Amino acid sequence: MHMKSKIPFVLSFICAATAAQAQNVEVFGVLDLAILHTSVTGGASVDSLSTDSNTSSRIGFRGKEDLGNGMSASFWLEAAISPDTGLGGSTNGNNQTSGQGSSPAGTQALTWGRRSTVSLSGNAWGEVRLGRDYVPAFNNLTVAMHPFGTNGLGNAGQMFYPVAANGITARTNVRASNSIGYFLPSDMGGFNGHFMYALGENTSDVYNANDGKHMGFRLGYKNGPWNMAIASGTTQYTTTAKLASDYVQSNFAINYQWGPAKLMFLTNENKLGATKIKSDMVGTQYDVPTGQVRFAYTQLTATGVANDATQVAVGYVHDLSKRTALFTNYSVVNNKGTGKQFTVGSGNSVTTPGGTSTGYEFGIRHSF
Repeated sequence: MHMKSKIPFVLSFICAATAAQAQNVEVFGVLDLAILHTSVTGGASVDSLSTDSNTSSRIGFRGKEDLGNGMSASFWLEAAISPDTGLGGSTNGNNQTSGQGSSPAGTQALTWGRRSTVSLSGNAWGEVRLGRDYVPAFNNLTVAMHPFGTNGLGNAGQMFYPVAANGITARTNVRASNSIGYFLPSDMGGFNGHFMYALGENTSDVYNANDGKHMGFRLGYKNGPWNMAIASGTTQYTTTAKLASDYVQSNFAINYQWGPAKLMFLTNENKLGATKIKSDMVGTQYDVPTGQVRFAYTQLTATGVANDATQVAVGYVHDLSKRTALFTNYSVVNNKGTGKQFTVGSGNSVTTPGGTSTGYEFGIRHSF
């Protein structure tokens, strides 16, 4: 009887293991922590333990099933985590500004706010992907197109993300929920493309029926030493029955691998109603035997909101293995005129008009 009672359990375990192997399911993640020091003109300094300084901390599950005839089905669940506090990341249920009927955003436990998708793909026709995912225009801000990507003191987000205006906080500059995405097949001679339509999920008989609706595209070419892409996305926002604004993000990125140096240029424009921010960056990722040196110079011009600013950032990533690296970054942001909008990190705002924000960090990143 004792042996017979074990048989169903053993068979269930074998079946589950076989199914998981057939679907190629894996657990993955990154833990990234750094000691951060920031200071501002005329103000105090702040020391903290921060995350996402080299790569965004996360945990996720993904899997792929071969359906035959060149077709496959896959899923991806990815949650942001803060290993310095143990808190999870946030999400937005319908791409709308907080307070305008938006769904609650979780920040205490794990939410699959980084990515939550299911997709069907074919070698001949590409991939259709449903769920919460990166908007096409965000991909030009990642580490493939910007020396620091959107992480650390030199991250693209500080100068390339939109500034809140007209009572609207843009919710789709990185990801969109309720999205329908299409990706061109990979075998197109270096050409690639991503198209997205995301729903705000409002009833059709209300004044804000289109609130949170997003449409975007990205077309690129990557072959040999060249990598370039142009992208744009528009999200409709409605704050009151009489006030509606479109958030439009457009950018173009190009880089060239010249020996150990990747020479990089990125230009980006965020428009929100009558306000506009334009940012231009030149930089490099320079490979050395032990890792990579990074440099970026960014100039920002604001219209109708915030102020002009510049940023200089330099960093070094020291590879200990394929999964583990040490890193350090240094950055300075100079606000122009009487402005004090921009800083190198959150939690230590510039209080002096035209003030400077400075920071440095040392950390470790481990992936699994």
